[in-house]
Amino acid sequence: MATIFDLIDARDAAGIRELTARDPEAAAAHDEQGLTALMRAAYRGGDVLAAVCEAKPPLEPFDRIMVGKSDGLPAPDAWTPDGFTGLHLAAFAHNPAAAERLLEAGADPDAISTATFAQVTPLGTCAFANAVEVARVLLAHGADPSIAEDGRNTPLAVARHNGFEELADLLSQ
Repeated sequence: MATIFDLIDARDAAGIRELTARDPEAAAAHDEQGLTALMRAAYRGGDVLAAVCEAKPPLEPFDRIMVGKSDGLPAPDAWTPDGFTGLHLAAFAHNPAAAERLLEAGADPDAISTATFAQVTPLGTCAFANAVEVARVLLAHGADPSIAEDGRNTPLAVARHNGFEELADLLSQ
């Protein structure tokens, strides 16, 4: 029988809805890495995320960022099991209110993620996700747009490469 994580990875929203109708607790599960079903679904987005959210799983602090909340957030220096800070997630989820709260609590605007597939600052995540409003918040709190893991792919270079002109203009000021 498929787990909720198998269904999320297969982008099977109908299967997720079937599973959580039979077993509502499935939406509260954690994968082998420690990510919640909601976090894993948030990385896939779209109807898969909607299907997990419809099951109303308990929201852990990082989950709250992903669904647009700005209260009950993780500690400003907390990291997800896969190597991101709350600020990275706020950028990915386009959640400027959460970014503001985390920064006010002392989060590092230039923390470099430790994920195997992305070693970026929160501004780097903004450049990936076109999170202009989160980038504004980060810059207002002193984020450095020149930091790049490889020295070449700065947030500005990535925003330009991705065609995110408004964000590129903001980062080049």
